[in-house]
Amino acid sequence: MGKKMYAGVTALLLAAACLLSSCGSKAEAVSIKRKNDSSAAQALSTDKNSPAEENSTAEEASSALSPLLEDASSQVFDEVVENKEVTKAVEQRNSEYFNVGGNYGFTVSGFEMVYSNEEMQNCFDRLQEICSSSYFPLGFEFKNVETGATIGYHQYEQFMTCSTIKAPFVKSLLVKDIDLDTKIPLNNKWAGDDGTLSGEDYGKEFTARELIEYTILESDNTAYQLLCQTFGTDEFNRNQYEIGANFTLGYNAEWIFTYCTPEDMTKSYVDIYKFAEENKLGKWLTDLMCNAKLNIQIGKALGEKYPVAQKYGTDYLESAFSDCAIVYADSPFVLCIYTQQTPETEESCQVFKDIALVCDDINSLIAVNDTAEETDHEADNETHPENNT
Repeated sequence: MGKKMYAGVTALLLAAACLLSSCGSKAEAVSIKRKNDSSAAQALSTDKNSPAEENSTAEEASSALSPLLEDASSQVFDEVVENKEVTKAVEQRNSEYFNVGGNYGFTVSGFEMVYSNEEMQNCFDRLQEICSSSYFPLGFEFKNVETGATIGYHQYEQFMTCSTIKAPFVKSLLVKDIDLDTKIPLNNKWAGDDGTLSGEDYGKEFTARELIEYTILESDNTAYQLLCQTFGTDEFNRNQYEIGANFTLGYNAEWIFTYCTPEDMTKSYVDIYKFAEENKLGKWLTDLMCNAKLNIQIGKALGEKYPVAQKYGTDYLESAFSDCAIVYADSPFVLCIYTQQTPETEESCQVFKDIALVCDDINSLIAVNDTAEETDHEADNETHPENNT
């Protein structure tokens, strides 16, 4: 009898330990360590003996970052789903109607329910300080993809897209369902490009898959140019029209970079997010964006907390520096930031990190789901407080 009681107590203690271990802190729930498996990249390619794979160590390193295109979701998206479930179970807060006043220099829309108006106002004050202290042209838009809550600052002004346009363009190719094993000869090089392909011999062939990897992982302009020349821009321009984004590319690849507003580019990255939610090629694209080699802006600020699928843009001659990102927070959001300042310095990167951090705090205060109890006690004819910023 004593042995049975001892065994029963031991079983209860073990069960309690397991229960406690499954309810870790929020920080643990959202801390993600990427796992890159070179064998996965090899499985992605159907042409395992291509000359490009045999002769270019740079391409091998690039391909090693590609996840499997299998029926199962890629590792990062499995983890994102898991994190959503854990954090929602851990943190429950009462929501209230959004009612933050103040004369802010940015616009706010789509905020209906928040977890704390006081905390939200503190975040807005911090964001205003960032905007006011920026001595260079700055424009950005934040958008929560679940609620549609949006913050914009100079979001209707035109900025150079630089390389931020590459991710939406690649998305248009994947929607078109191009043959990723199509071999494309290196018959042209982007003037002044110092990327990997600029050092390769003319006539060497690369698959469309490899060019996409170079375009997203390394922001290789020559790879991007070859994709535009080979597949054209018609599908991209049609896609832009469909999502209401008012910027396009030359129909015969006469120009492959252009100007955009932060608002329009945000539409393009929300479009990428939706595509990745329902298509394995879209998941491949966002996985590549999560592994972009230059990570000094939004991803630098939030990458230890969430997966961040991003694409930066730089033009030294025009002093253009930008970054657009899909942040896979508990409630995902898109953030597109454009500046005109000396690119890729510690100082010029700071505004991206500052905005990313405060937008993450703002995002955490947005109540995604209104419960019936919160609305039933309100009179039907009551006027809800509206944002007057």
